[in-house]
Amino acid sequence: MAASVLRSCGKVILKIGPRGTAALSPKCLGGIRQKSTVQYASRPDLPKLAYRKVKGKSPGVVFLPGFASNMGGQKAEALEEFCRSLGHSYLRFDYTGCGASEGVGAECTVGSWKRDVLFVLDELVDGPQW
Repeated sequence: MAASVLRSCGKVILKIGPRGTAALSPKCLGGIRQKSTVQYASRPDLPKLAYRKVKGKSPGVVFLPGFASNMGGQKAEALEEFCRSLGHSYLRFDYTGCGASEGVGAECTVGSWKRDVLFVLDELVDGPQW
């Protein structure tokens, strides 16, 4: 992956490095670093999903962790700070069996994680999402 930089008003606000590492410029946030609280979504006959949500304007942003990743990663946290700085809603979550969500990872499939994503989009966010 090539490195990329996101700018606003001529200032660097988010850098994605060549290995996918993310760095958010603290200057763009005025030094404010808040962290959302972990919540749990109950689903009938399915493990609970752990998620963190920031309320804000639409369109919102939903972060889907990559393979062997979770919502506590550097990119997920940097993107939350970026969305906060712009006032957009943001949601990040852990798939079933990963991170803080319930379930056994070895028993999960791509199909079960797809079901998690559809649940998140249908039940945990409002309006259009990026």
